[in-house]
Amino acid sequence: MKLEIVLFHLNLLIKLYSGTTIISAHQKPEADGKFENQNNDETIFSISIAECNMRCSLNSRCVSFFYNLLTKLCILHSNPFTYTVIPNSGTGWRLYVTRDRTGRCPDNFFFYRQLDFCYQFRPTIKAAYISCPLGKLQRINTEEKQIYTMKIIADVELVYDEQICIQGKNTGDGWKFFDGTLMTYFKWGRNQPKSLSNQLRMVRRKSYKWFTIPDSTKFNCSYLCEYP
Repeated sequence: MKLEIVLFHLNLLIKLYSGTTIISAHQKPEADGKFENQNNDETIFSISIAECNMRCSLNSRCVSFFYNLLTKLCILHSNPFTYTVIPNSGTGWRLYVTRDRTGRCPDNFFFYRQLDFCYQFRPTIKAAYISCPLGKLQRINTEEKQIYTMKIIADVELVYDEQICIQGKNTGDGWKFFDGTLMTYFKWGRNQPKSLSNQLRMVRRKSYKWFTIPDSTKFNCSYLCEYP
């Protein structure tokens, strides 16, 4: 049995280091004793935290994982649980959030490898004063990115405002991203778009649909920065 375990770990290490992405996991002590077993990406039994971390490294959807020191259960998630409520409690649970270690993302950004998406949560501010010290305001150009964004901002209103600003402007020549690229994916709310706008907002209470911002000096919003 011990030989099988050694061979299993060796196989995982070979797979991990033969690829181009290596991640590190960091414990969030404030989440000790809590766990989420719904909407996960994989559930397995691991003999150690290190093995659970390797499993996460091999799953491109994994951004965080819960590990139980007593039962050895390992639950992988694509959500970093930055503002998401963790509903369950139990003895032995620990939460670990990953960071990219290849240089693809800055240290304080999360990395969702499935979409090659480096992102950082930013606090509520007037839409006119949005700033990304690194990267740029998030843009959503596919249904997959819309769905993932919905997942990770589901409970952001517990800390910040209920709407999320995203890229999108219309100066009368069609909707474009800030670099001038024509937008081809939209998730408009009812009777939208209504006006010219230098940004768009995703409204959680209206099924995450998109709405224009007629006056960016009056509207507050939270936002994500993406890199690069």
